[in-house]
Amino acid sequence: MVYINSSTFVINSWYKHCIEAFEVTTIDLNTYTGVCGMQGSQLTGYRINDVRLLWPMGAAFDGSQMIYSSSSGHEKIIDIDMTSDMVYEVCGTSGMFATSLVFNHSSQSLFVALNHAVGRVEISTSEFTVLSGSATRGDSIGDLRTTDYSNPFGLLQVNASKLLISDRNNNR
Repeated sequence: MVYINSSTFVINSWYKHCIEAFEVTTIDLNTYTGVCGMQGSQLTGYRINDVRLLWPMGAAFDGSQMIYSSSSGHEKIIDIDMTSDMVYEVCGTSGMFATSLVFNHSSQSLFVALNHAVGRVEISTSEFTVLSGSATRGDSIGDLRTTDYSNPFGLLQVNASKLLISDRNNNR
């Protein structure tokens, strides 16, 4: 779930394959992106109502016009342009099952929790860099480079230099 403005939150409906908008003032839940209950392969380059997501997880907002999400089943991170109502691929690769996204305002990038690692996506170049963890499951705790994760699932940026990471199957 991500806060958009004083009355709207955007929620990934993983099991319904869509992204919904919750309007606090009217207590309405409406489809924002995709078609709830319908999955498919129409992903990038489509209008928000024509997209077919597959297990959307994680959401981030840049504070102005872009919502970022993952379509985990497609192994892609997408951006949803609130101005044009279009959806585009930011990056994606085999095995990129992203579970959590945080927009980093200072660097205009995304922090991403996926598989057994935490990384950063440079939005301007779509380049993905692993910051912590690796391709294999683990449970060791160390500094940023030597920590292993089982399933990093939640990210919270506390300030410009601190990112909190929850690791679901290691209970930390």
